Amino acid sequence: MENADIKVYEFEHFNTMPVIVHGIFTRTGGTSTGAYDSLNIGMNSGDEKTAIADNRKLIIRKMGMKPLVFLNQVHGTTIKVLKKNDNDLPETFQPGKETYTADGIVTDMKDVFLVIQVADCQAVMLYDTKKKVIANIHSGWQGSIQNVIGNCLDKMAKEFGCQPENIFAGISPSLGPCCSEFVNYKDEIPKKLWEYKIKGKDNFNFWDMSRDQLMDKGVKREHIENMEICTKCNTDIFYSFRAERTTGRFACVISMV
Repeated sequence: MENADIKVYEFEHFNTMPVIVHGIFTRTGGTSTGAYDSLNIGMNSGDEKTAIADNRKLIIRKMGMKPLVFLNQVHGTTIKVLKKNDNDLPETFQPGKETYTADGIVTDMKDVFLVIQVADCQAVMLYDTKKKVIANIHSGWQGSIQNVIGNCLDKMAKEFGCQPENIFAGISPSLGPCCSEFVNYKDEIPKKLWEYKIKGKDNFNFWDMSRDQLMDKGVKREHIENMEICTKCNTDIFYSFRAERTTGRFACVISMV
């Protein structure tokens, strides 16, 4: 039976596209307790494995009992590609397993849900309306400075012939410029990206950085939707590593039907 406490945020532009099923899950409605309260899906978060497995099953039920693909995310730039004629069949995707080590995943397959798990990092969802290709990207600050978003768009072009002007993008709740302080930014963030530093502060606007990385590859500004919800400012709704340290991960999911 579906848990009525599960709450899901959605992008307005994806909601106008009948082929897209997606959702940004909040932290509520799950089985985890304590610091992980309650819909934690992060297998490496320190939470009880049984609770995480139960939470993932709740999400699967909420999304319509289709296979969900989880990644072992390592703050890199590797993009996994799944094609209709691959040997990686949906039957092999298990909710208790991180199927691939990567920080982005692209597919032209229907009825397979691509999952990114975050707690301050961005999940960036992409959909090419012409080629019928979707992607989901894990872009934390390390992914941002390595331009994992640009790498994913390049992969979509190479593997599926995607044209950026046909791609729509959604940026999930994540660490906002209000809270993204980097006191050691001179050692951590390349100088070419200091233009995103907030004047008078050691904070950086990674929302603008992601928007620009999308646009630099040719995605239209009007095709980019940012929820502009800071996870650190909203720990009652979303997990935040910056705010809580010991915490869970919430699910960002996209599929085609």
